[in-house]
Amino acid sequence: MDYIWIIELDSFCTLILGILLYNFFKNYDRQTKQHYYMLALVTGTITCICDVNWGLIEGGFIPEPRAANFLTNAIYEISSTMMGYYWLCYVENALDSKFIKTKYLKHIAKLPVIIIIGGVIASVYTGALFYIDTNNVYHRGDYVLIHVAMSYLYLIITSVHAFIKSFTCNNYLKAKEYRILSVFLIFLLILGIIQIIFPAVPSVGVGVTLAFLFVYVDLQNLLITVDALTGLNNKKQLMRYLSTKIKAGSDNEKLYAFMLNVNKFKKINNFYGHYEGDMALIRCANALKAANNNTSNFIGRYGSDKFIIIAELDDEEETFRLCENVRQALIKECEKDGIIYDLSFSFGFVQYKPEMKTIQSFISAADKKLDEAKKGTGK
Repeated sequence: MDYIWIIELDSFCTLILGILLYNFFKNYDRQTKQHYYMLALVTGTITCICDVNWGLIEGGFIPEPRAANFLTNAIYEISSTMMGYYWLCYVENALDSKFIKTKYLKHIAKLPVIIIIGGVIASVYTGALFYIDTNNVYHRGDYVLIHVAMSYLYLIITSVHAFIKSFTCNNYLKAKEYRILSVFLIFLLILGIIQIIFPAVPSVGVGVTLAFLFVYVDLQNLLITVDALTGLNNKKQLMRYLSTKIKAGSDNEKLYAFMLNVNKFKKINNFYGHYEGDMALIRCANALKAANNNTSNFIGRYGSDKFIIIAELDDEEETFRLCENVRQALIKECEKDGIIYDLSFSFGFVQYKPEMKTIQSFISAADKKLDEAKKGTGK
């Protein structure tokens, strides 16, 4: 077997994962969700390092004893299973799942890792999962598929859960994030099957690298479409969303655009300072999230002190109900924080019409209605 290309390939994968780790640590803020992502990435990197070391030993490039070869493969088996466990914890936290927040269920989730650790210990005496022969060569044990099953059990559970939740979640941005997380399994599944069929092909390391790289890049792209201050969709994401909604020949008669403006925001900014101005915008964003929590409505920050809602509603009565829900949610936000100044919205909304041939004409019509509303109230 030619081990040089195996070592080179796994070394390249280790380098890529190392770069991802470096970039992750630059923005690491110790949130529980991020902590589990970091642990999954670290154990995935260890798995690739073990593959490199295995190639060096069995290729005869370093004269390590059988014990070192056994230890390398033992760490590989345990770290690859732990990667699955930590990925489960990361995804379930991202999904805000009650499962991972329940102590005894979290302990039950550790069982596959415990089983593999037990299997590795048993392999010292029985070669259950793997063994190293007298020529210092690795061989699969009779129960090697237990390791495969335990590792993939975590990934299958999380991917299926994320995929299902992406269709039941009303939040457009969250649904997209869940779909990205559900794809993690595909790379590992395809390349893992290749390694099972062709043991000499080190494809699991490639699968681990591609899976983390895909998720990292896609989640970073998703962040580009999020307003940094409020956590709402930004204008770029609004255009993407509306481009999927407004299509030639589609029935969009129930589609409404709401343009919202924070009343007297300039006075709040000038009198209380820019920090309080930012906090006022965050409270407005929180009110929009609360008012639209159980809906499929799109909410975003359009710019400065303007916000936008895109909703599919049956009649105009529902539009007034939505505006009132937002007003009440903002009142609650202000009461919660003990705000002494007036923080409120002006609203302008419009129903989509076929003659609105572009996205911008639809938004501009809502903006025009907002201007009319502000002139009418003098705000």
